[in-house]
Amino acid sequence: MIEHQPRALLGQRLVSVDALRGVAALGVVLYHTNAIPGVDRRLLFGDAVDAAMLFGKYGVWLFFVISGFCIHLQWVRSHVDVDVRPLGFAAFWKRRIRRLYPPYLATLVFYIWLRHSLGELPYTALSAWKVGLHMFMLQNLDTRALSTMNNVYWTLAVEEQLYLLYFVFLAIRQRWGWTTTLTLAAGARLGWFALAMLLHRLWGVDIVVTQAAAAQWLIWILGALAVEAAFGVTRLPRWTRRAALGAATLAVASLIAWAQNYWLSAGLFSNALWLTGDLVWGLGFFVLLNWSVGYETAWAATRRVPRWVAGLATVGIFSYSLYLTHEIVQWRLWPPVAARLAQTGHLLPQVVVMGLMAAASLAFARIFFVFFERPFLTRRRPSGRSPLVPAIPA
Repeated sequence: MIEHQPRALLGQRLVSVDALRGVAALGVVLYHTNAIPGVDRRLLFGDAVDAAMLFGKYGVWLFFVISGFCIHLQWVRSHVDVDVRPLGFAAFWKRRIRRLYPPYLATLVFYIWLRHSLGELPYTALSAWKVGLHMFMLQNLDTRALSTMNNVYWTLAVEEQLYLLYFVFLAIRQRWGWTTTLTLAAGARLGWFALAMLLHRLWGVDIVVTQAAAAQWLIWILGALAVEAAFGVTRLPRWTRRAALGAATLAVASLIAWAQNYWLSAGLFSNALWLTGDLVWGLGFFVLLNWSVGYETAWAATRRVPRWVAGLATVGIFSYSLYLTHEIVQWRLWPPVAARLAQTGHLLPQVVVMGLMAAASLAFARIFFVFFERPFLTRRRPSGRSPLVPAIPA
């Protein structure tokens, strides 16, 4: 890895961040694709594929780290470049709503229609309540609405609530510094877990735990810390960008996830891993992000990026559309094919179906991006620099 000069990154699209965004989106897509019906799990190492695809869902935690990085990017650039101004609360939310809501609402309308046509969303007050929560990205506040429409929508609600907490984070970080900020964020996670346990044991009331913003705030803030380090606003020790340490941390996180899913029963040790498991993923992705950004200066100087990185970065550009729409492919395009295969008794190997569905999801998402997402991306003013690819969507 080559040490970068912070100012050399100004005006550039960070290809490393896009590539990691592509990795995260593909992981989630493959995780969900692995669960679709009409496949033969006895062929081509089906059991091993099941176990491996378990880890795809943890791409969500990579998204949280990247989100913290990108949201804090404008503030950080304002401290490096006097020509860049930080966004105020109103301007920030105007940008967020324009960026996120048009494609989100387009898919939400489809999922409402689909769930209703399947008889899962009848004309009732409860259904209206669930739809209302989704309209304002509050579906993670009610366990009954959490997975009503789409299995990934809860993460968007968490993101939206983390955006609300952004200015709280900014005030704490500016007044008391990073040590206090990280301590308070860790306390918020611990306090939320304690509240959930107390409500459950005393009154039998269940609230969302890992799907709550308070539980994921610390992981999101790690991304904000990473962007400050990338631009030299904050200095971090060298170990925070060691690829070997990041890989080792993610290996430990994988072991924890495997134990939780395949080995441990409910108990004190399992609860302790439940409390800390997400944090290990977040820390591993934080180190991976720091390491990846270290290559940006060299890529910008030579105008050359490794092809596999460029390919992942291309996926990263429309990863939001991929995230929103891949279940459309799985729920509407695949089921008739699966039913036909079941009738004929000619089931396809699991890995073949996963490959086909992933390819179809990418193609559909790219088309969706062109019509429902790209028109609403913020247009940046020319900076006089020549970015590797178009500027980061704000």
